[in-house]
Amino acid sequence: MMNKFTGALALEKIFPSRSRRGLGMIFNIGILVFLLPVTYSAVLRFGGRTFIAEYALAFPSSDFWLGLLYMFASCRLAILALDSFFNSKTGDIKGYLASLDPSENPIQKKLDVRLGINKETLRKESIERAAKWAEREVIEEIEHKRWWKRDHLARLPGLGKNFAYGETYFLEKFAYDLGPQAEALKEEIIGKDREMELIEKALLKGSGANVLIVGTAGVGKHTLLLGLACAIYEGKIFPDLEHKQVFKLYAESIIASGKTKGDAEAILIKLLSVAAHAGNIILAIDNFPEFVESLANSGINALELLSPYFMNPAIHIIALADKTSARKILESNQAFMKFFERIDVEEPSREYVIEILENEAMAIEKSMRGKIMISYAALEKTAEVAEQNLVEGSMPKRAVGLLKDVFSEGISRRQDIISPEIVLDIVHEKTKMPLGEISEGERGKLLNLEKILAERIVGQTEATNAVANAVRRARTGIESRAKPLASFLFLGPTGVGKTETAKALAFIYFESEESMLRFDMSEYQAEDSIDRLIGSFEKNEPGLLASRISAQPYAVLLLDEFEKSNPKVRNLFLQVLDEGFFTDFQGKKMNMRNTIIIATSNAGSELIWQMIKENTNPSAIQEKIISKIQQDKIISPELLNRFDSVVIFRPLGMEILTKIAKISLGKLKQRLGRENYILKINDALVDAVAKGGYNPAMGARPMQRFIQDKIEKIISEKIIRGQIKNGREFDIPPQELANL
Repeated sequence: MMNKFTGALALEKIFPSRSRRGLGMIFNIGILVFLLPVTYSAVLRFGGRTFIAEYALAFPSSDFWLGLLYMFASCRLAILALDSFFNSKTGDIKGYLASLDPSENPIQKKLDVRLGINKETLRKESIERAAKWAEREVIEEIEHKRWWKRDHLARLPGLGKNFAYGETYFLEKFAYDLGPQAEALKEEIIGKDREMELIEKALLKGSGANVLIVGTAGVGKHTLLLGLACAIYEGKIFPDLEHKQVFKLYAESIIASGKTKGDAEAILIKLLSVAAHAGNIILAIDNFPEFVESLANSGINALELLSPYFMNPAIHIIALADKTSARKILESNQAFMKFFERIDVEEPSREYVIEILENEAMAIEKSMRGKIMISYAALEKTAEVAEQNLVEGSMPKRAVGLLKDVFSEGISRRQDIISPEIVLDIVHEKTKMPLGEISEGERGKLLNLEKILAERIVGQTEATNAVANAVRRARTGIESRAKPLASFLFLGPTGVGKTETAKALAFIYFESEESMLRFDMSEYQAEDSIDRLIGSFEKNEPGLLASRISAQPYAVLLLDEFEKSNPKVRNLFLQVLDEGFFTDFQGKKMNMRNTIIIATSNAGSELIWQMIKENTNPSAIQEKIISKIQQDKIISPELLNRFDSVVIFRPLGMEILTKIAKISLGKLKQRLGRENYILKINDALVDAVAKGGYNPAMGARPMQRFIQDKIEKIISEKIIRGQIKNGREFDIPPQELANL
């Protein structure tokens, strides 16, 4: 069946593009080579004979070289004609690519690489997005070679468009033109259409056409600035702005260059006057609040000095600011803010981040000359774990940073195609969190987690089961990642194992008991307690919770005596349990999606004691305790429902205390063994510790103090007296135990 691509398809079968390009390069080189002797002969003909000319007579005549030149030139013209025919028939690039056999289609070949060897595990949506990426990549490569097309030629800047405006020599001492950077900007400003439109509209105002772009570091403020310069360079902007130049100010150099307050003022005034006189300058000032503050520290009133230029229609100012500094320095000064159109830049969606990573990946692969490529599954995994598991910096900056690390690791492993496993390995190294495919050893640990926990937490079967189930859900990714890894409310009397369970969980999941952050919530009962946790804007003091989560974002957070905290504090955790973050006093989002939260409470302890004595069914105990807490308005129903699990800890009987005594003495034996002292643990010693360390009101908590004050005292004194020898087993006689 004939179609409009038949001729192009036939040409590709007979004489493929790759062969035409190869022969074309050979003929180009031949033309250059043969052009040299022809040119030389022509010079000799018109310049007279010399010694060199006499020597050259030994070589073939100019007609010989001219003949070869014509032959190569005619062959090159023939190939050029074939290329022109092919290009004319394939103006509809998408249509032409669709008409190719799948085995010959470059999009299909690119897609096969992007999908990787595990393409059957990819979701349908991922395959569709990967296909669109492969299509865009191939079309961009083809379009880039067709430099003669109207769209490309239309982007060439005019030769003298800036001659109509004033000179900017002085300005260039303290600022640099973003035009060259925009020219080199290959990736498009994807997903920022709203912000770009707002910037353009703000700059079109008659006077006071200034913009304040606010966002956390790495969220894309500078990308927007480059996007504006790129749109101007390519002519994709409103006509009133198409001849503008975007200059970025070296703000620090102005302060540094002025030896006195007067010098700095003079430099700044002259700089702004030159920019205004030029008539086509958009002046960008990074870290604008800090710039204003540094001027104030030098004794310069920034508002008084800058306000005439803010209102001057001949100059536009784009100020960039971090959320924290904007709130602290600018927002309190409404006289400043009235000159600006504020645009807030938020963290991008996952889809937008993936598109950014696609462009970044193509640039990296091009720099590597195609020696290494990334699969689409690995690209998606990079965006996912950068958002969920990494907390340093803002998106998309941390995703791009992770992508660069992934490529570096892929190169060091000498892989041709980067798989998701490399991404997970890197993030595991950074966070120490269990990620990726579950190994055989870890599988055994997860399936036997109840037994492992029971070795440390005795007699609390309901608690160990609930914790084990939550850890398995978190590890397999079943739980929603829009909230913490897991959250528990532990209810029960003092000293029954609530804190020990939190320590065990920190050790199992994060590989260290040091990964437990403990807060005594009875210290946060006052009205200002929320400021102590998240920070105070008025006092400019960071909060304890914000600081500790920032320093250790991968941890078990233990909130002891949670019910005693101020209602405002409990409302803070209502948001944390629901959304996985809170906002500190500076407006910064604190990510708590990589934490396990455990709140403990003694509420209902007496009722637990009573029902245990009555042998009440465990499920009925939990139901009655929760009902009691709600009736007494200790913890609100909304907050109770946010916890993944409410766990009841039982009071400890003598049988359980005996087991705990064995565990505690076992730890003492280990410590002594490191010094080569061998303690013999017998029933008499265990019974003495269990009875001596038991307090019905405090559970097993006094047991450690009993071991320290009584047992360790006896042992240390015997070691000093020489009664206990290195390498020999010893015990504590019954008569000494009876006197404890």
